[in-house]
Amino acid sequence: MGNFHISWLLLAQCLLLVTRITAKVPAVVVFGDSSVDAGNNNQIPTILKSNFEPYGRDFSGGKPTGRFSNGRVPTDFVSQALGLKPFVPAYLDPSYNISDFAIGVTFASAGTGYDTATSDVLLARAVSPLSSTQV
Repeated sequence: MGNFHISWLLLAQCLLLVTRITAKVPAVVVFGDSSVDAGNNNQIPTILKSNFEPYGRDFSGGKPTGRFSNGRVPTDFVSQALGLKPFVPAYLDPSYNISDFAIGVTFASAGTGYDTATSDVLLARAVSPLSSTQV
């Protein structure tokens, strides 16, 4: 019984220490799929793209960026909440450079996943799309 109380006391002390730490997050580095793709797929040969309307209508400037959203994706909100940029740039976007990536970058690409067959199938379809007679 005494060990139980000591464990809770140690846990409480650790939690108090964690709440006192005010560490600054220097950057957000993102890996993922379409839920956090910020436009990397605009630069690669795939059929999974979102660089057309209505995507981006609520994004700054109202233009499609390659995000699979009408505005910002979840990692953009995380970046802003941590005091960084209000959006995380795509690694393959030619309008950004290494200094932009110092505080955040996303390597996410739509169509990726745990199953490697996902990207293989999509790449094969981008190279030789199905004809209208196939289903």
